[in-house]
Amino acid sequence: MTTKKKSRFLLGALIGATAGVLLAPKSGKETRNDIKKTGKKAYRKARTTGAKTVAQAKRVSRTVERDAKKAAKSVGMTKKKK
Repeated sequence: MTTKKKSRFLLGALIGATAGVLLAPKSGKETRNDIKKTGKKAYRKARTTGAKTVAQAKRVSRTVERDAKKAAKSVGMTKKKK
C-alpha cells in the first residue's frame, strides 16, 4: 500500500470514527469522554508512527551514505588524506 493510500485510509477511518462518536445515542459527557479517549489513542499512534518513520529514515540515510562512499571509493572519487 502506498503512502498516499495509507493516508487516505487513515483520514477516512478518522472521519468515520468521528461521525460514529458524534451520531451515537449517548449523553454529552459520554460523547466527550469517547472523543477524549479517541484523541489520546490517535495521538499515541501518531507519535509511535512518527518515531518509527524517523528511525527508518535514519537507517536509510546511513545506508545511502555508506553506499555512496563505497561507490565513490571504487571509482577513485574520494579525497586523499594528507
